[in-house]
Amino acid sequence: MLFGCPPEILKRIMASHLPMPDTVVLPEKLQHFHSSQASLEFPLYHFLFVQRGLERGRKYQVVARPEQCEGLMDLLRVTVIGPEEKEMVKAGTPPGVAHELYRETQYMSLKSPATKGQPYSIPEMINFFPLSNGQNCEVYPAQEKMPAVFVERKGPAEYRILYGEEAYDIDLSVSALQAPNYEIEHQKFDDSEGLFQITVLGRSNGFDPNDPANGYILNIDGKVILWDCPAYLHLHLKKMGLSPARIDAFVLSHVHEDHIDTTEALRDTPFELYTTPEIYYSLLIKLAGVFGCSLEEAKKYHNWHPIDIDSQPMDICGAKFGFFHSVHAIPALGARIEKTVNGRRGLLHISGDHLSYQALKVMHKEGGISDERYNQMLSLFDGSETLILVDAGGGAIHGDYREYLKSQGRIAFMHTGLVNEELPPSMQLVSSGQVLDVLD
Repeated sequence: MLFGCPPEILKRIMASHLPMPDTVVLPEKLQHFHSSQASLEFPLYHFLFVQRGLERGRKYQVVARPEQCEGLMDLLRVTVIGPEEKEMVKAGTPPGVAHELYRETQYMSLKSPATKGQPYSIPEMINFFPLSNGQNCEVYPAQEKMPAVFVERKGPAEYRILYGEEAYDIDLSVSALQAPNYEIEHQKFDDSEGLFQITVLGRSNGFDPNDPANGYILNIDGKVILWDCPAYLHLHLKKMGLSPARIDAFVLSHVHEDHIDTTEALRDTPFELYTTPEIYYSLLIKLAGVFGCSLEEAKKYHNWHPIDIDSQPMDICGAKFGFFHSVHAIPALGARIEKTVNGRRGLLHISGDHLSYQALKVMHKEGGISDERYNQMLSLFDGSETLILVDAGGGAIHGDYREYLKSQGRIAFMHTGLVNEELPPSMQLVSSGQVLDVLD
């Protein structure tokens, strides 16, 4: 059992070589200082894809207060499975776009053999144990000579574990800022005019114990733009000497936990948030689950500027942002960002989390993506880019760096630390803290 679930807890467990949990016990307060205390996504992924829990006939287990369980279930649904087509349309996504995205995310979802290949629902993956003060529940039944294990809630953050005649008291009160298990290193951020640069906050993912997860800060001619919000953003900004108030815009590519800690993105002066309706809706679901509030109340945490994928490039802080939906397990964005600074032109292509070409080919053959969307994904580059930043994370839902090795232009690989071979001179694996110049 894991007691408490702060950001990137899976990385700390991996770095400490501890056994992986299949049960998480949460405190009453699900946010503390800058960090969510319900970062359930990657422990769940480990249970599903590494421990193969469902294949062993087990479910993941979450102990929380009764009033929290429904919100947490919804939080995990939009994060792991993605929103329903009708939800996207209601949120403001054009019906045709919502249909395409739902078709793609359903194809990429984890399928249940019990329902003839339909995606697993959250109740099929997770048991929620609603527990009020003074109540207990059996989280592990008795097996042979091993007694049952019970969890009893003693207070907002106090629990007692009962195991036969033994008892253990656990206090989940958080009294100080939390920190990751890796070092965060940055040089002082240069927010001067006349630059078009991208600073890598993190290049990796939720399974890499040695590196921060994904996020970038751009300086576009003196305008500061945050692309995704990794865990411990406040520590990144402190190292860079950058105040959150200096950030002019925040672009959210999608709501996977290795791209956004929902409470890290909150500030007294709300960020100017740019994202699409279905991604914003998913963010509101996650905020409502953490804070126990309504979707309407969750809207107060950001100033939202809707992105219309089908419109002309959007002006954000004086730069042209041409957005597109990448192909991912849930709705996600990439962008082509163009700006001429002091006579020098820069065009940055950020793929967002995006499937490999080989996997796309199979997906198209099996009817998981339309002809139009497939052809669009094959023609995202036109040779005019001054820097291409692409997903090279591999696996079932990310890109493959090997597919770009014969490409022209400057290419930087992100979302991984696992590129070990020598790359061509025009290509590199980005590193956390690195600053890349986008201009010609």
